[in-house]
Amino acid sequence: MDVLTDVLQTVRVKTACYGRLEASGPWGIRVAAGDHAKFHVVLEGNCQLEVEGAEPLHLTSGDLVALPHGHEHVLRDASDSPVTNLQSVLSCQEGADLRQTARQLRLGGNGALTTFVSGSISFEDRRNNPLLAVLPPVIPLLGEAGRSVPWLESTLQFIACEAASRRPGAQTVISRLADILFIQIVRGHLAALSEASGEGPGWLGALAEPQIGAALSLVHQRPEQSWTVASLAQRVGMSRSAFASRFTRLVGEPPLHYVTRWRMQKAAGLLREGRATLAEIAEQVGYESETAFSKAFKRAVGSSPGAYRRAARGLSQSEAA
Repeated sequence: MDVLTDVLQTVRVKTACYGRLEASGPWGIRVAAGDHAKFHVVLEGNCQLEVEGAEPLHLTSGDLVALPHGHEHVLRDASDSPVTNLQSVLSCQEGADLRQTARQLRLGGNGALTTFVSGSISFEDRRNNPLLAVLPPVIPLLGEAGRSVPWLESTLQFIACEAASRRPGAQTVISRLADILFIQIVRGHLAALSEASGEGPGWLGALAEPQIGAALSLVHQRPEQSWTVASLAQRVGMSRSAFASRFTRLVGEPPLHYVTRWRMQKAAGLLREGRATLAEIAEQVGYESETAFSKAFKRAVGSSPGAYRRAARGLSQSEAA
């Protein structure tokens, strides 16, 4: 079982929007903090990204930078350039008119031109996803010789084409393309981590650790299994105490907490798909009764399985419209 692939399949985009900005020096924009992930792709020119607590990141043509947790940040051509608050270009609203997902903006003076595409992405059930929780505040993916990585340019062109077409279903297509864009950002981040140190921090690093990675694979292969700390430790050839300590240190939570959270994430995906009954879902994630499953799901997610499914169906219908 490729654990990362399994988790990536549960990361679904709920809404996505983007805007094209053309800025002539001097210029600067401030993007307020929010729940949505943000990204910027420099198409032409140069700028710098400023996030509190970090050194400015210099960007040039072909570079992409993502902010998975929606931290407040500033983009500008120089450190002394004035800054204007910018939010409308990156404000996503569920069910919004497609014309509002492809705004264009010009700002600045008469200096050097910088052109970039900025986007905002919101995710389904973000709170319970183990991958989103461990991504860093800033993910830079740098191009080569002024050119973006090949997949980025084609994906952005496809998004722009769909937004301009306004054909039926275009908003759903844009959301699915945003799924691909985000997955590629994560893959690029992991590749950079591997080149730098051989493994990433936290949950990502746990995947590269042979015994803890094997335990994660077991949980993902058989979420319905009645796992205990002792049974997982035995399967990966560790003592119970050593396994519990190393798992908690690397993954960031105790083994059985992770088991429960993954079961609920798996159940949420099955509920969104809408094909399985509650009894079937309960069985697939290791609960002997619908009642026990429903209580665990509501405790973890904050709503009953039925309410969660109805909300997911409502979202799907609004996307189709």
